[in-house]
Amino acid sequence: MSSEYPSGMAASGARILLCDDSPVERMALAHYLRRYGYDVDEAGDGESAINHLKNRQIDAILLDLQMPDVDGFDVLTYLQGHRRSLPVILLSGMPLDQIQQKIHDLPERELPPLFLKPVDLDQLIQVLELQISGQLPTVDPPESTEAAS
Repeated sequence: MSSEYPSGMAASGARILLCDDSPVERMALAHYLRRYGYDVDEAGDGESAINHLKNRQIDAILLDLQMPDVDGFDVLTYLQGHRRSLPVILLSGMPLDQIQQKIHDLPERELPPLFLKPVDLDQLIQVLELQISGQLPTVDPPESTEAAS
């Protein structure tokens, strides 16, 4: 049980929902997160993720954007309407131009942090810790928005 991770980086049992349709990527990332001290719940698709969000308390979600049927954008839309303060980190192998096009279909176009695959795991942990500690914004927009509707 030696600490092979930077001090202060291990989460104190924070529960993370990891949603990715690739079992291999989900297994590898879940293993890495558990080694850092996170409790990890897994969802293999967007529908399972939404059901999980309705029934379990979680501290953050790592969300793949490109999934069949109910995709990450659908889950993000659900979060914007129901779990606005939940920290979210997006994961994707989609080209950026496709991500930008799909953003325009969201009720709110402000995106949480996005990691393109393959994910830099050390950076992911740093951003996750910052979000859980409240040092990075969640999907909540600022109180006073000056953007035109």
